[in-house]
Amino acid sequence: MIARFQYLILAFILALGFAVRLYKIDNPIADWHSWRQADTSSVTRNFVKHGIDLLRPRYDNLSYVSDSGIYNPQGYRFVEFPLFNLAHYTLYSLISNFYSLEFAGRMTSILASLVSAGLLFTITRRHASVFAALLAAAVYLFLPYNIYFTRVVLPDPLMVTLLLAALNFSDLYFTTSKFRYLVFSAFFGGLATLVKPTALFFLLPAAWQFWQKFKLRVFRHSHFWFFQLALFLPFFLWRSWSHRFPEGIPSSLWLLNGNGIRFRPAFFRWIFGERIGKMILGSWGLLPFSLGLASVGYFAPWVIAALLYLFTFATGNVQHDYYQIPVIPIVSILVALGAVHFSSTWPKRFLVAVSLIFMVAFAWYDIKGNYQVNHWEIVHAGAAADRLLPADAIVIAPYGFDTALLYQINRRGFPAVTLPIKDFKDRYGAMYYVSVNFDDQTTAVMTKYTVLAQTPEYVIVKLDEPIRP
Repeated sequence: MIARFQYLILAFILALGFAVRLYKIDNPIADWHSWRQADTSSVTRNFVKHGIDLLRPRYDNLSYVSDSGIYNPQGYRFVEFPLFNLAHYTLYSLISNFYSLEFAGRMTSILASLVSAGLLFTITRRHASVFAALLAAAVYLFLPYNIYFTRVVLPDPLMVTLLLAALNFSDLYFTTSKFRYLVFSAFFGGLATLVKPTALFFLLPAAWQFWQKFKLRVFRHSHFWFFQLALFLPFFLWRSWSHRFPEGIPSSLWLLNGNGIRFRPAFFRWIFGERIGKMILGSWGLLPFSLGLASVGYFAPWVIAALLYLFTFATGNVQHDYYQIPVIPIVSILVALGAVHFSSTWPKRFLVAVSLIFMVAFAWYDIKGNYQVNHWEIVHAGAAADRLLPADAIVIAPYGFDTALLYQINRRGFPAVTLPIKDFKDRYGAMYYVSVNFDDQTTAVMTKYTVLAQTPEYVIVKLDEPIRP
């Protein structure tokens, strides 16, 4: 019965998955991880303002972000290749008469997540069952963690979609031996590594399939080298080009093991206890997840790839919860496999159903705070500054190096005071200061320069000294 109506059920799951992601979709970019979302969205906003330049993406932060300590007066942003921003820009161009740039950015991630769920269904059905495939898609779409992190303005959900497409087509290649599927796999895999180079870890299952089929002969097989070249060449070309603009490359080596936490007890507690166990699986999801590990089969290389990624970027995964976005597909598959494996009798099915319901309920309790905007003052300050200041103004917006305030102001500038104010004026042409913190530094600026607007939430200062009697 389920197999007969599988596409209707999948369509219902996708529609419901779309609907739950509309929760607070009109939030300003001031909720959880607003700094990273602001950086991503500002690249698209600069496409809108100044035209698309994929080879020289820019955002609003002009301060130093690289290990060299070089300031970035052009606002270069050389992290991922701006494929997400291109998709964001394209969607915004279609709906700009009705919706905001931020809405379009969130919707870009949402649409990518729906495609990911469909691909997850296709791959899981091929290697398990229709019921397991439907359940994997449902878990992927309804994990509260993944609901939130697939409606953010970040490139990660798109990267997941592209790598799942690559894995799907590589699987078809090894099933049918048709070269065109390998071409599709290489194409999507290359795009995935451009969006986020960490996709290379999750494409290891395709390399494993090559090894399984050809063994040592794989190194003499032209298809293998074609695939490797397609994955790595775009990444190396982009990185080679990026090094022409060192001021626009944020420091990143610390993500590996910058605080020495890898393999320490705290690492296992944070990643497997707090994040995967509690935040993602709501504790109760550990039962089907563990059973899925016992019946992993074809998906064993996916598990190994996820572990290698978690262990390699140890500090990044501990410090940033959005770093776990690419492990959600295999987590969803394992939960689905475990649930199916354990559901041999009605009492067991009841226990699995309770586990899945409690998994979602308790995980929601942990994740719901991510939707809150805790600092509306940056939104109000940004709106006021956007009204008052010239469009080309350079702004100092101190917010602890967080660019969320700068993004709301809709101007280029500096998210922290790292030089004397006079140096910001003389070197970079900064003429305005916007703050939501009335600390000693802000008080000194207000005393010396001209206050344009002041409320209990914020102050906007023009960096001209008033004529005093």
